[in-house]
Amino acid sequence: MDFTHYTDHSVQAAADLVNTRGSTTGNEYMGTPEQVAKFLAEHDFRAPHRVTKADIAQLHDLRDRLRDVFLSEDEKKAARILNQLLEELDVMPYLTDHDGDWHIHYAPEDASLGRRVAAATAMGLATVISTYGFDRLGVCAADNCKDVFVDMSRNKSRRFCNDICCTRMNVAAYRARAKQKA
Repeated sequence: MDFTHYTDHSVQAAADLVNTRGSTTGNEYMGTPEQVAKFLAEHDFRAPHRVTKADIAQLHDLRDRLRDVFLSEDEKKAARILNQLLEELDVMPYLTDHDGDWHIHYAPEDASLGRRVAAATAMGLATVISTYGFDRLGVCAADNCKDVFVDMSRNKSRRFCNDICCTRMNVAAYRARAKQKA
């Protein structure tokens, strides 16, 4: 899939943010300032000097709303959720070269951390849905996993959130076939 670099980062950040709450365990992987700082660094977001409890709360709220986009029964519901989020954020795209390369930001540099992450991830998902289709957003098909992903394959064939779930399901299917033959 030929997503732009910036959209690629934004949609991956959206899926990864949703997955910071363990889908089967309920474990919280975005509960401390250190975990937030690590997430931001991994997804090329500039972190504030200090991550606050308010920042974490905003990210948790965003995570829940983005999960609703991935779990939507159709593109109209996903679009409603994203449009509402974009309206609340008062998204106003602008060009910046703060890092030496021109790209688009959707929230002012002085906006709260939650607003900056929300604007980028919502715009990324909106771009994917409008350009490539809602069926590019997926939920893992592995037993006991409800993590989400954005299908960037050419033929829309992705079914699992990661290689671990894919391998686990392939091994289980192999064992089931072997047991059936025996």
